[in-house]
Amino acid sequence: MEEKINTDSKEHAVEILQQLNEYRKTGRHCDFMIKAGSEELPVHKNIVSASSDYFKAMLSHENVETKSGVVEIKEFDEVCVKKCVDFIYTGDAYVAKEKRETLMGVAHMMQLQRLCDSIAIFLEDDLAPRSFFQTKKIANRYNCKQLEGKCNQFALQRFIEIAQSDEFMDLDEKFISFLMESKETKAKEEVKCKMLLAWTKHDIDERKECFLSLVMKFQLTKMSLSYRRFLVANEPLILESAKSLQSLTLSVFDSHGDVSEKDVNLTENKQLIVFDKTSQRMHSHDVDDKTWTPMQTIDQAIIQNLYSAVVMESYIYVICTNSSFYRLEYAESNSKWEQMTNPNLQNARAVALDDFVYGIEYGNYSSIMEKYDPSNNSWTRLTNKSLILACESLVAADGKVFCIAGRSKQQGRATNQVEIYDPVTSTWSMDNRSLNEARRQASATATGEGIYVMGGYDNNIGSTLITVEFRSSVTKTWMILKPMKTARAQFSSCLIDGKVYVIGGNGNPANIEEYDPETKEWKIIETIQGKNIIPLVTVAISI
Repeated sequence: MEEKINTDSKEHAVEILQQLNEYRKTGRHCDFMIKAGSEELPVHKNIVSASSDYFKAMLSHENVETKSGVVEIKEFDEVCVKKCVDFIYTGDAYVAKEKRETLMGVAHMMQLQRLCDSIAIFLEDDLAPRSFFQTKKIANRYNCKQLEGKCNQFALQRFIEIAQSDEFMDLDEKFISFLMESKETKAKEEVKCKMLLAWTKHDIDERKECFLSLVMKFQLTKMSLSYRRFLVANEPLILESAKSLQSLTLSVFDSHGDVSEKDVNLTENKQLIVFDKTSQRMHSHDVDDKTWTPMQTIDQAIIQNLYSAVVMESYIYVICTNSSFYRLEYAESNSKWEQMTNPNLQNARAVALDDFVYGIEYGNYSSIMEKYDPSNNSWTRLTNKSLILACESLVAADGKVFCIAGRSKQQGRATNQVEIYDPVTSTWSMDNRSLNEARRQASATATGEGIYVMGGYDNNIGSTLITVEFRSSVTKTWMILKPMKTARAQFSSCLIDGKVYVIGGNGNPANIEEYDPETKEWKIIETIQGKNIIPLVTVAISI
């Protein structure tokens, strides 16, 4: 039986590489030549092939270089080419500051990953305001993700020093947007705004639209009143944008206390409407004075199969599990339920948009959507969705129908994808930004500012959700808001006077919760007594 003799294998390898390097310097046993400018660098094919995938590929088959025994590298500095060859034979690298980018370029071309990584770490350790722009350029060009992240964090922390450099004016729109929008940027809002103005004026024709978009995202009430007055009085870019001027003006009011914005309506009173199995009738709930009022009764054929409801104009439309479709003129106390043309949908959810009702199958895996036209009492089959889903959320916003999350038939799991139907073009498209969290059986409602998605169930983690997300109509991105008080799935939500209300669900069907976008807080406003409400058919009406 053989026994291992203890030897210093690493020292052995180093000694051999050192000897090969001596051979290289004198040209001994060298069988290939690398030319760069005036430099002629004899090397050993086996050594450069073993160290570099670039040379390995080049020398593995017959070509001009293998026939001639010479490769000429024209596009890079000869000093840095020599530095990379030295690295192959020694594992050491040296570089002058002005040659950093070129050395990374040669190392990247030769596919010397260990050297590339070492250069990135070296640049990261040497990151300073004077070197930031070159380092960021190298990180972006050669896809050094960790170095990119370090540059981003450095810019956020040292924003003022970075912004005072002339090179700041050459940053691209994407990076400027990142610096201006991040809550981690270490600078006052007025400092950020001042530098955004300077950057914009450097190329005003190309950058004006970016400025007008970003200035709307500043927390204006955190700027001094004197600077806001200065902007209104002196900045033509502000005066060109009615929205920017409006925002600055409103921010002055906001700086003097919580002054809410509300028009006066002499007649309208919005209320929640629930469908109660116990009394077999609808009940309205005034969320301000906490009173309940009984409304019309619900036919037995409807209440036993009721699945979803939607309000359009002066009617409540309901869809039943057997696909039957009814409407009620709710403001008329003596009105009766009227059966309309049935959709070709089962277990359907519906939403109203521009005088039409749009329905999808909720309880079954489906890609079908239909549109109901009350003017001729007919349903029309629309273009199929791309995703085959069940238990998705449906909401109308920004003139489009959003189909949000749900359970994927292909994967059998909750998804975070969002698909959007445009009635103008009759086409579906995927939202570029997905939800932060996968969910099905969630509820969604929309305001003028965007879409709220709440709760649901995530079978990926096996729990009912308490989380809430909001998609801004301006930024088109999803952000996490404060969670609800109660986890719930398969429930209803609606909007009254700018506040979001959720009701029902399998978490706590008796609780009604209210979300106030101004305070960004949830609170339980009511615990329902003596009613057995149908979870998916709560709506809001004006009476």
